[in-house]
Amino acid sequence: MNTEVKSQKIKVKIFLFCLLFSVLCHLAFSNNVFAIKKTREEIDTAKRCVLCHTQISPGIINDWERSNHAKALVTCIDCHQADITDTDAKKHEGMIISAIVSPKDCSRCHPKQVMEFNESLHSKAVSFVQNLEGDRAGDDTLAYKIEGKAAAVMGCEKCHGTIVKVKNGIFDKDTWPNTGIGRVNPDGSKGACTTCHTRHLFSIAEARTPEACGTCHMGPDHPQYEIYMESKHGVIYSSEKQKWNMDVASSSWDTRYFRAPTCAICHMSGIGGLEPTHNVSDRLSWELEWPMSERTNDWKGKREKMQMACLSCHSKNWVEGYYQQFDNAITLYNEEYYKPIKKEMDELYKLGYLTKDKFDEEIEFKFFEYWHHEGRRARMGASMMGPDYTQWHGFYKLARNRLELKRMIKEIRERKEAKREE
Repeated sequence: MNTEVKSQKIKVKIFLFCLLFSVLCHLAFSNNVFAIKKTREEIDTAKRCVLCHTQISPGIINDWERSNHAKALVTCIDCHQADITDTDAKKHEGMIISAIVSPKDCSRCHPKQVMEFNESLHSKAVSFVQNLEGDRAGDDTLAYKIEGKAAAVMGCEKCHGTIVKVKNGIFDKDTWPNTGIGRVNPDGSKGACTTCHTRHLFSIAEARTPEACGTCHMGPDHPQYEIYMESKHGVIYSSEKQKWNMDVASSSWDTRYFRAPTCAICHMSGIGGLEPTHNVSDRLSWELEWPMSERTNDWKGKREKMQMACLSCHSKNWVEGYYQQFDNAITLYNEEYYKPIKKEMDELYKLGYLTKDKFDEEIEFKFFEYWHHEGRRARMGASMMGPDYTQWHGFYKLARNRLELKRMIKEIRERKEAKREE
């Protein structure tokens, strides 16, 4: 009985979809309501995709039916179509498709957004865990060698992305599936739009929520999500988000629709006369993730943009005062916490008191957590109105562990020098 009911529901759903699709097509062709028009062959192809996937993967169809793509008659083949020469292409039900819809594919309709994304730090995320671009890029020793490759694949790469490998249309299972933000795709493009706009709904509203960013920007080393949620901005969001309209067009999304900023509002939106952007780095005046913070290129211009977002709700005096306090916290970290300990660590390496191998001695883990965990928390807390992270998770632990590191450095020196005297 259950099987018959389920079969009947599927038939009804298929009928309704075909009816809806026919109506949408009629509107598209007769009234020019939608930008994308379809030939009869394309419509039939789309129907075949939907009829099959309604039965084998209904979640995909459920999402797509609710999406703006469906309303615009953007169908499966529009996104998944591939050329036979593509390395990830495969034959499927009489068509040539690819499982990966890359930013290059998305750029056919969203060129501005993809261009902006390509200029952002998000597009470089793979290099932060795989040593691809020199000293400023990532170091894969800890992730891949000390912890182990399987840990890095299931941990680091799920956010940072991986280099997707494919041979004869078959994906290397160590590199796929992956929706990391900096994923290097077989077509050479970087990124995965579905990291933020999850498939197959591709919702603007979802990507604008702090929870979307919190998938990756959380935890002991970069707790932006936790910092935001403890801030006054996060408190307002938590108590009022059900009332906010998160689905407004980017050019119109402003303080009429929300009472406090989310991550996307500060870093991406067109609030305060700003131009909406998918370059999430375009308004950052400090590098907060590096061991020692440095000003970004054109930091004054970037700061001016971020302050334009702030000025939509705060006075000029308030904004300038907060940034001064923030800058002072960064200077304190650089000058009093990072530089002195780094100088002593460098001296240990220079004297040969520490090996050239990385993470083979306890003090190296301690120093790594000192800047990578505690130092980041202090700086990021200061940047995003998170006093608990600035203080107790940040500078308090920096102060405590500065003493511990000095003790360890002293012991290493004494031990090595005693051996030399022998």
